[in-house]
Amino acid sequence: MMSGIDKRHSRFRTVYAIVRFDFPVSADNPENTASVVKVFSSKIHAEREIARLSEVNAQQRCKYVLQTTRLMPYIN
Repeated sequence: MMSGIDKRHSRFRTVYAIVRFDFPVSADNPENTASVVKVFSSKIHAEREIARLSEVNAQQRCKYVLQTTRLMPYIN
């Protein structure tokens, strides 16, 4: 499942983040529900890793999704 727009940006490199959502959502710490697990420069490698993680963690109450984002240069 793709979130966001999967479109190249002229100024920034596109990268693919794997986001893990843990369930149930904690009312005390909802920010702990989502975490960026890994970031890939290749969409196909990110999709393969999502499939692997989903299989390895099938007994966990979590879901892995792909999020397209941009790699920003360091600006001092």
